[in-house]
Amino acid sequence: MIKFQLKDKEILSLSKTIIDRIELTTFRNYEHLDVSFSKDTNILLGKNAQGKTSILEAIYMLGLTKSHKTSKDSDVIQSSTDFAKIKAQCHLKDKDVHLEVVVSKSGKKAKYNSIEMERLSEYVGHLNVVMFAPEDMDLIRGNPQNRRKFLDLEIGQMSKEYMYNLQNYKKVLKQRNDLLKSMQKEQSPNMMLLDIITDQLIDYLIQVVAIRKRFIRKINEFALDSYQQLSNTKHRLKIAYIPSIQDNYKEEFQRKYQYDIVTGSTSIGAHRDDVEFFLDDFTIKTHGSQGEMRTAVLAIKLALVDFIYEFTKSYPVLLLDDVFSELDQERQKGLFSFIHEKSQTFITTTELDEQMQEYTDDVHKYLVLDGTLRRVT
Repeated sequence: MIKFQLKDKEILSLSKTIIDRIELTTFRNYEHLDVSFSKDTNILLGKNAQGKTSILEAIYMLGLTKSHKTSKDSDVIQSSTDFAKIKAQCHLKDKDVHLEVVVSKSGKKAKYNSIEMERLSEYVGHLNVVMFAPEDMDLIRGNPQNRRKFLDLEIGQMSKEYMYNLQNYKKVLKQRNDLLKSMQKEQSPNMMLLDIITDQLIDYLIQVVAIRKRFIRKINEFALDSYQQLSNTKHRLKIAYIPSIQDNYKEEFQRKYQYDIVTGSTSIGAHRDDVEFFLDDFTIKTHGSQGEMRTAVLAIKLALVDFIYEFTKSYPVLLLDDVFSELDQERQKGLFSFIHEKSQTFITTTELDEQMQEYTDDVHKYLVLDGTLRRVT
């Protein structure tokens, strides 16, 4: 079972993940792009719909092989072509590495140093990425599915053990739901078979929930500090895991047998759990302002940066899409203070006002215009 703790400090050296250069081919509105970046902070400037977010999307896909904006991979392919390609020269844990992800209408493939991975799960985890985007506000405001997806995605890029247990949990869950539907038509349902499949589900459920809870406990340590640093207040941000089963898993499932047969689905389990966010003793969703919600989500993403560093001893790439909107000057200053000399960071914005100039004088800036990128001073 995965333990979220530091590895041998004498073996791992202090480092951060760096994308030195990225090349895009027929990706979104980029026919072809080949650009090098600073190892520190990079700001992408430009009007809307010029391609700023597409750069962040490409980096995100390079790390996780999926888009943060769409569940349909083919959306990133230019309409007149058959594929989209992302290539990058990276510095990962003191090694120079070439990464490549190709999306075609028939599927995806990923390469590590020109070697194609048999499964995408073998590729994910090499390039750790943390992203903040406007749609991440749904982490607090949206439905529980959004929050479970957040857990699965963030833990999954760190722990292959978690992904193994989660995938098997989903596989057995489908088998159980199929059985429940078939039992609706039977006069004498096979309760013994339901018992066996439920036991299998519980085995994976225990592993998934235990890792989720340890992850949240660890994230809470970092989120408290990052929220207070961003907001310059003493308010305490806390994340709580809300399980659909408290204990006595087998008894809880058995009590739900008849209900599950009637509905043809499994009513409790890891696929029904939720996460709640608190500021002091109040839930942010019902009592927090728009600014407090945004700061809380950003603080959680920054907490992930420190979490990944503690676990791997290497800072992940940080992607911040339209992060300045609704952040006042104090929060902007807190953000730059947090990311200074930590992660390689990519920030998109339509403009930099005079107040931001003092934080960004030594930052690499790029003008994004209709699928082109140009370094500006």
